[in-house]
Amino acid sequence: MPLELKPLHPLFGAAVEGIDLRALDDDLFAELRAAYDRHGLLLIAGQELSPGDQAALGRRFGLPSVPPRREFNIPEHPEISILGNLTRPDGRPAAFFNEMGEEWHSDSAGYENLDGVTFLYALEVPPRGGETMFCSMHAAWESLPPERQREMRGRRLLHSWNHHNDKVLKVSKATPLPPEQRALYPDRWTDLVQEHPVTGRPLYYLSHNLVKQVDDMDEAASLDYVMELVAHATTEDKVYRHAWKPGDLLLWDNRALMHSATNVEVYRDAVRHLHRSYSFTGPRARAGGALG
Repeated sequence: MPLELKPLHPLFGAAVEGIDLRALDDDLFAELRAAYDRHGLLLIAGQELSPGDQAALGRRFGLPSVPPRREFNIPEHPEISILGNLTRPDGRPAAFFNEMGEEWHSDSAGYENLDGVTFLYALEVPPRGGETMFCSMHAAWESLPPERQREMRGRRLLHSWNHHNDKVLKVSKATPLPPEQRALYPDRWTDLVQEHPVTGRPLYYLSHNLVKQVDDMDEAASLDYVMELVAHATTEDKVYRHAWKPGDLLLWDNRALMHSATNVEVYRDAVRHLHRSYSFTGPRARAGGALG
């Protein structure tokens, strides 16, 4: 029986109904992967996934990556990191809690291989707040006037994971990375305008929290340029806002979409607990998102 899909948003995304991710045969997985490539974002609700189940699903999509903030990774499955506002009895954080709030980005930016799939699975959610927002970079590109598209072609952006992480450390309790780990994430130039490697659809690719420079512009001009494109991609009519329920799994294509958290102050006194993992789907992917 083929997958049953229902649209999440008129421009992108689909809810997959009636499947158990722990019991996917090869044919059904092939349909799921095709739906991922076609829709960019999939919601699979009502799941009961152990960290091992989530890790196994990631391996079917591609090569898992171990997130760099390792104090929040599950020891038995280090590719799974704990997100949220959990704390230990001594008050230290037991999960990565990024308090920067709304910040549109791609989880694959800063890696050599941009074709990253993120898996985010909800275990506990607050009664209100804690939503995650998504937008399609295909829809963003396709809604630009032709003259703006011509201006953007050929431009390049310098993405820096360490530049972003330094900002995050100012508002989170994560441990700073030692120099040898920072060296694993060198700054990388990427083309602004790209084609999706599977579908061939055009898009523009950026993650403004990591952008240090656009072409030869200075920092201020680069930020202005990027934020104008973010604003275009994230107008209200282009955004899907997901209100989490326990058992929800969202998986999305980081080349084709940007996403953002929402204001953490809304749920600061309630529990939010999710498991996140990444896999790189490019044909030459190797550990860390680089290319072999």
